[in-house]
Amino acid sequence: MTPSEVRGIETAAGATGPDTGRYLGARPVAAMLCVAGAVGDLVAFEQMLVHGPVVALPFLAAAGALLVVARWLWTSGQAAATLSAVVVLGVLTGLYTVAVGTGLTTGQGNEPLRADPVRTVVLVAQLAALSLLLRTLSGPARSWAVNGLLVIGVALWTLRLTGLLG
Repeated sequence: MTPSEVRGIETAAGATGPDTGRYLGARPVAAMLCVAGAVGDLVAFEQMLVHGPVVALPFLAAAGALLVVARWLWTSGQAAATLSAVVVLGVLTGLYTVAVGTGLTTGQGNEPLRADPVRTVVLVAQLAALSLLLRTLSGPARSWAVNGLLVIGVALWTLRLTGLLG
């Protein structure tokens, strides 16, 4: 096989590098977005410490989960790691949306958790990473991931409309 034929196969497979004109694929970009989300969660953790550790620890846990997802995406090229990352990002995004939507209190003073600019940027980064990860999946894995996210969304809307989520 000649080098040009090899380059043609790599380009068709979505490889990155100087010969293809693509230097970053969707998975590394999604990993960097996860790291940015983790930084935002750490900032939110620091801001929530004034309300007590019980209120702040979920943000620290979310930052840790996002860093694990970023490592999976950076080091593994398997579809299972991508599918796992989609599930974790979907759950984190859903949990934050439910917490803000239901008016979950922050502990002291019984103030509801409100959306702030830092958490909004984190949420946008998570949604962008989700869309990039869904793009990298192929065939059945992509349809399973999209269908799973749709089922989670419909379940949350149903619980919200019936009043079970507040």
